[in-house]
Amino acid sequence: MKKLKILLDTSVYSAMLYDRDPIRQKQTEDFWKSIDNFELYFSNINVEEIEAVKNEEIKKKLKKFLKKGNKIKITNEVDKMKSIYVKEGLIPEKFENDALLLALTTVYSLDILISWNFKHLVKRKTRIGVNLINLKEGYKSIEILAPPEL
Repeated sequence: MKKLKILLDTSVYSAMLYDRDPIRQKQTEDFWKSIDNFELYFSNINVEEIEAVKNEEIKKKLKKFLKKGNKIKITNEVDKMKSIYVKEGLIPEKFENDALLLALTTVYSLDILISWNFKHLVKRKTRIGVNLINLKEGYKSIEILAPPEL
């Protein structure tokens, strides 16, 4: 059976290490137990956000998670889609990394973006809006899910 291709938002990596929400941490740990069932991808966004972590021990642990995935690059096509998501009001310009995650998932024909970001990504308006834009632009639909939804 073909593995689903997934892109992880950095919030999924960090939820493994931060215990401020024990339920979210447990759900993320359960998700990671099945990670080999998926084809995993990450981008420079993940690398940059992990590099910004001040605690060197946590940063080192977060970097280890990236070793399980395939790195994808931000191309002109990805940047164009990001701009469309922002221009259409789907994602605020201030949070363009969220729009980049959507664009990476779309342009690379990945199946699912996994995130704990309920403010901009894992919500009905974004799920519907991104797929309407994708259809209009000639791309396939994508799913945007939190780890326990998978």
